[in-house]
Amino acid sequence: MLRILIASPHPALRAGLHVLLEDAQRARGGEPVMVVGEADSVEATAQWTRATQPQVVIYDLAFEQDDGLDGLWRLRQQAPDVAVLALCESSADGRVLAALQGGARGCLPKTATGAELLEAADSAVLGEPVLHPGTTAALFQQLRGDGPAVTLSPRESEVLRQVAGGQTNKAIALLLGISEHTVKFHLGSAMTKLGAASRAEAVALAIRRGLISV
Repeated sequence: MLRILIASPHPALRAGLHVLLEDAQRARGGEPVMVVGEADSVEATAQWTRATQPQVVIYDLAFEQDDGLDGLWRLRQQAPDVAVLALCESSADGRVLAALQGGARGCLPKTATGAELLEAADSAVLGEPVLHPGTTAALFQQLRGDGPAVTLSPRESEVLRQVAGGQTNKAIALLLGISEHTVKFHLGSAMTKLGAASRAEAVALAIRRGLISV
């Protein structure tokens, strides 16, 4: 029996995924599928994972509201044997690469069908990487650094250079004589311009495009 945990902060999405998986299972037959629970927070996801021992966690990236994927990292550290399928807003979601780097076995858009979700779960359990066709194309574009020209302000560039040097936001604030809130503002602005989902990804993209040097 394939055991799946659904994790999302949105009740309607959790319920919809549950129905999609059950309908897809009835349509295809074969190995039965059990949705072992629905988690509404990162903490609840970890608790449900410990209590129910799912093979797959369908994890909504809507949990990640900061400049990284801390929730996903924590889940992977606490349950390294569980296959995580990340759900992104669309195939072009800039967090796909960060999610894969964070340990997700695959990434699917929220528009995926029940059959696609079930097939992805089967593949993830077998250790196979899973990407939706549209997500694959967007990921290759991101890896190539394709996209519109980006211009960073002098302050944004300086903040990214300090991040590349391993400095924390607090250390950068002291070094540049600005508040930590201002550092976060400039970092967030640079990440938005670059389409990055994490500090590390922003630095990598900025270096690749020749916007900063380290």
